[in-house]
Amino acid sequence: MYYIIQKNTWKRTKEAPEESFIGLFSYEEMEAAGKKHHISLEILEEARRFSYGRYDSYESFDCVSLEMLDFENILLSRGSVIVYLEQERAFFFTSRKEEVEKELESIFSSLGEKCTRERVLYTFFELQTKGDDVAFDSIEKEIMDLEQALIATGKRDCVSEIISLRKRLMVLKKYYEQFLNVLDVLIENENGIFDGKTLRSFKMLYRRTERRFQNVLNLREAVTQVRESYEAEVDISLNTTMKIFTVVTTIFLPLTLIVGWYGMNFDMPEYDWKHGYLFVTLVSLACILGIIFFFKKKKWF
Repeated sequence: MYYIIQKNTWKRTKEAPEESFIGLFSYEEMEAAGKKHHISLEILEEARRFSYGRYDSYESFDCVSLEMLDFENILLSRGSVIVYLEQERAFFFTSRKEEVEKELESIFSSLGEKCTRERVLYTFFELQTKGDDVAFDSIEKEIMDLEQALIATGKRDCVSEIISLRKRLMVLKKYYEQFLNVLDVLIENENGIFDGKTLRSFKMLYRRTERRFQNVLNLREAVTQVRESYEAEVDISLNTTMKIFTVVTTIFLPLTLIVGWYGMNFDMPEYDWKHGYLFVTLVSLACILGIIFFFKKKKWF
């Protein structure tokens, strides 16, 4: 499928036009389209294997590979796309042809009289970060709620929430990091594919993406702080448990000594004393009460 943009209007055609155009093909159609338009299949296959974002600039063309991230579910992808750019032609090869087709035609319609090949390409790149505000707000709210749960309710089981947050932020970090690399090389415009106005727009997109990337780093730091708070709570809880066991062990330690003493196979005077059993019982109780009183006085529990 091809799109022709002339005099700020566009039309769709199935035949390859002679003039400037934008082509859209699925990965299944990539080999045939590559042979027809003399595009190196090896370069396209290499770009297809690369995930997230990559920009290669050659002598007469540029090749961009992008992962279309789903910001509603960050761990899922909307598919990948390869954008092959020349002076007068642009080709889209994608795993989600229908979705990219809808995006391109929506771009054509929204640009109206400002519809040019350069503006279409810029708007397409811009759309790859659309919806990230909602994702950031959602993650930030999750972090705040988790932190509040740790402080207010003493939540003790939040490992799964922390792991989920870290995984999503890791995906976002990798995505923006490589998207910045793509924009960085694209702004160089070595093959003169974009005009000055479009390049200024790309520079604005680059700065905006930088802020998004910094926001991801800040959120990762916030998750790290929550994790450290959780680990501190776990350590405190463990110390409390160990303290209780230590106190109990210390209280019954004298009783263990008494049991061991009177468990020896020797004749002792207390064995013949009619109050011997009562005496040992009272001594045991006195030891327990004395140790408890001592611990209370020292405020050890």
